Amino acid sequence: MPYPVEHRHLTKERILRSARRLFNRHGFDAVSIDDVMADGGLTRGSFYAYFGSKGDLYAGSVTHILNEKQILSSDGLSIDPRAVDNAAQFIRDYLSLDHFEDVDGTCPLIALPTDFLRKEVRVREAFETVLKTMIDVFEQALQRKGQAARDRARAIAALCVGGMVLARSIGDRALADELREAAMDVALSLWQWPHRTSDKGREGAETARRPASGAGEGITIGADGQRN
Repeated sequence: MPYPVEHRHLTKERILRSARRLFNRHGFDAVSIDDVMADGGLTRGSFYAYFGSKGDLYAGSVTHILNEKQILSSDGLSIDPRAVDNAAQFIRDYLSLDHFEDVDGTCPLIALPTDFLRKEVRVREAFETVLKTMIDVFEQALQRKGQAARDRARAIAALCVGGMVLARSIGDRALADELREAAMDVALSLWQWPHRTSDKGREGAETARRPASGAGEGITIGADGQRN
């Protein structure tokens, strides 16, 4: 009996999800192709029907985040309008406590080691694609108002990725939360959007918290794109 039409797509999705989880948890070098396929309930023999190498698989797991987060439209090329409309919520989700604690499902931009990027050109290209797409989403949300909008979009992307990388890199949990929350506040302030809600919001609370360590308080953006 032939496989259903969607079988290939679903199998590739299963491999990508297993790869992302294992790579995030253990790192690229510690995870083998056999590990990934076994985690997905598949045999090694079918791997090369979907990917040319482990590096190709890692690159696929990096760009897979774009589809999972509905950043790209169904054509896989253009920005999904929903991503632009929900750009502020994307920032809140990216720098949220849930994302901080979800090591297995984290964004590859946070987990990818820089030495690996230097060695694997295919992965570096995928990494850059995700980052540039993120910047483009933010710029579109700012209605592409010239260089000032582009600069703010880049700064917001840097705050999202850099804030979470720093928070994940230290053992002081209180400081990690402060870094993450301050990055969120400043990123949102670059749009003059409402600041983050409390992490307790995931438990049902809707009360807004004050910005961490004064981050974002009193910040406005003038017509020239300068912070006041």
